[in-house]
Amino acid sequence: MHALIVVAHPDPQSLTHRVAAHLAEGVTLSDAGHSVEFADLAAEGFDPRFTAADFALHLRKGVLPADVAAEQARVDRADALVLVYPVYWWSMPGLIKGWIDRVFTNGWAY
Repeated sequence: MHALIVVAHPDPQSLTHRVAAHLAEGVTLSDAGHSVEFADLAAEGFDPRFTAADFALHLRKGVLPADVAAEQARVDRADALVLVYPVYWWSMPGLIKGWIDRVFTNGWAY
């Protein structure tokens, strides 16, 4: 099994990053013989803004942006998707919300 761990926190020393590392290195994945790929959205500079181009893509009138295509390829390679993020006011941070909004496109995810 190949797992994609998507991390959304700007501080690489955060508990969020430690949880993701523990998951990848601990008994749960690597010790069981599974491969792991990290997507550190903050470190990679993923742009979470849902723009007019994203909306056009939703309407199937736009072109798939290269950054979204790259993220979809990572998800396609994975057998398991793990989202690791802090809870901000009972919800996910804008970075991971924007990643979901932009990557899980009409015609690809649903």
